[in-house]
Amino acid sequence: MKKIIALMIVVVLLALTGCREGNVEDKSGDMSEFVIIESTYNWDIVYHKETKVMYAVSQGKYNGGNFTLLVNADGTPMIYEGE
Repeated sequence: MKKIIALMIVVVLLALTGCREGNVEDKSGDMSEFVIIESTYNWDIVYHKETKVMYAVSQGKYNGGNFTLLVNADGTPMIYEGE
């Protein structure tokens, strides 16, 4: 029974996860130093216009606006390689 419930939870979580492809639309405006490249209910993925370093920005109720540096497997900052 526990396996069935666990499987159902995994299926629901996968169904709620979305992917996005295509061109990045700069929704941040000219005044911002950051470009939003992915936006979900709980977080945005952004990069800095000059350095191209990527961050996750929380949209949570209690921690909204917190920036987290995204890193590669070797610990170096992730660099946006699009456009």
